[in-house]
Amino acid sequence: MRLILLAMLTLLIAGARLPVQAQSCSFAIANVNFGNINMGPGGTPSTTSTFTATCSGLANRTITICPNIGDGTGGSTAGSPRLLTNGTRTIGYDLLQPNGDVWGSYVWPYAARPPVLSLTLNGSGSGTLSRTIQAVISGSIAGANPGLYTSSYTTFHTLIDYGYAPGQSCSTVSNRAAQAPFTVQANNLATCNVTTTPMDFGTVADLSAAQSATSQLGITCTRGTNYTVGLSNGINGGTSPTNRKLASPSAPGSSITYGIYRDTAFSQPWGQTVGSNTVSGVGTGTQQLVTAYGRMPVQAKPSPASYSDTIVVTVSY
Repeated sequence: MRLILLAMLTLLIAGARLPVQAQSCSFAIANVNFGNINMGPGGTPSTTSTFTATCSGLANRTITICPNIGDGTGGSTAGSPRLLTNGTRTIGYDLLQPNGDVWGSYVWPYAARPPVLSLTLNGSGSGTLSRTIQAVISGSIAGANPGLYTSSYTTFHTLIDYGYAPGQSCSTVSNRAAQAPFTVQANNLATCNVTTTPMDFGTVADLSAAQSATSQLGITCTRGTNYTVGLSNGINGGTSPTNRKLASPSAPGSSITYGIYRDTAFSQPWGQTVGSNTVSGVGTGTQQLVTAYGRMPVQAKPSPASYSDTIVVTVSY
């Protein structure tokens, strides 16, 4: 009888030692793709990524999640901006929390920290959450050549820790920490912008002497981009770079012949035939000024009026 009671007591004690269900989480971060960017107006769009956590554990328990995101293979000098790279060229970008703060890490040397997230499991002991990561091009791309710029977040670049609240602290990393690799990329396209100033010959009494004037063209092209600049023959029936026409609506049938040149000696006409009479250059990412030299040769005095012409500037790259 004693042996039977002892066996039953032992069975009850062993049955009371139920294993505690440990928390378990997996994570994913969607790739960040800025698409095509350029140095022109509106050429640096923002985009988003999504951090997702899927967890299981004890029913109705809350899990604290510490989503550390480092600086990627492109690196960073201060945590903001992070860098996309193409060879030795870089483009700055930021990964931001929904409140606008930099999404950082407790395990990198910079001050920015990640958000501390809380996930309460349901009655079945499971749950998911997601958070938006804002991605913005935040550095100047003026010095960046065209091409694909990337940064990869592999191995230690993401280190996501988690544990039951309130005992989980994000300031330390436990052996439960997991990784969520992703990539960031942007395709920097070649582009050019142009500005001009008027070519004003002023007021003249007659054309018994040649008249001169200049105009400034500001060419801004992506660094390393080859470009050519051509000038049309105008809208008043000009037939060549040296035979453009100024006209006036108040003096029908009357016109003034003029030309536009690439040099101060007026020996190199400026037209729109690439490789023959255009101006060429290589973009630096900053504005390059080019002077157009206008010349009205000696000719018969036209009817008194205000004369003008419109030239179309074409930048090919």
